[in-house]
Amino acid sequence: MTDDDRQMSPEPPEGLVELVEALLLAHPDSLSLDTLGAMVGQETAPTLIEAALDRLAARYETHRFIELDRLTREGVPHWRLVAGASLAPYLKAGDPARTPRLTRAVLETLALIAWRQPITRGEIEAARGVAVNPQILKQLTERGWIRSLGYRDTPGRPEMLGTTRAFLQDFGIDSLDELPDFERLAGQDDIDV
Repeated sequence: MTDDDRQMSPEPPEGLVELVEALLLAHPDSLSLDTLGAMVGQETAPTLIEAALDRLAARYETHRFIELDRLTREGVPHWRLVAGASLAPYLKAGDPARTPRLTRAVLETLALIAWRQPITRGEIEAARGVAVNPQILKQLTERGWIRSLGYRDTPGRPEMLGTTRAFLQDFGIDSLDELPDFERLAGQDDIDV
């Protein structure tokens, strides 16, 4: 955004920039303009919320540790406050424990859940050709990447699994539509069906 654009946008009312900033800090997910409008109050025009977001963006342009991140979900812009890259060494110093690497079995299971959700444990086992170790599902659940989507209305009522919003955020994608086409990848040597 240029200085001319900032001068042309309306001036947000006093306290709106700070309120939008606090909402973005407090909310665990990114927020759309409509959601921010509902949280702030319907009497606040969307142009004023956009102006507040513009002021925040300008404030964080020179900030080294916090960034206002704009992303798109299903064609709708969303915003969130995230830690800047320059904060990484400080965060790493505070958490010296290394996250264990993901095994091929964990990654295969997660990929199947992401591509074919809702999917049952039996369907995962049929696709992989081996039994799913309960620790794999436990690890994926503890990381917040998968969750139960209920139970299939078939004999035995198997649990259906799907991915979470944390999975999308951690893997840097906005929606499952961004995943590559499974059928195209399944024909390659690296992936067995």
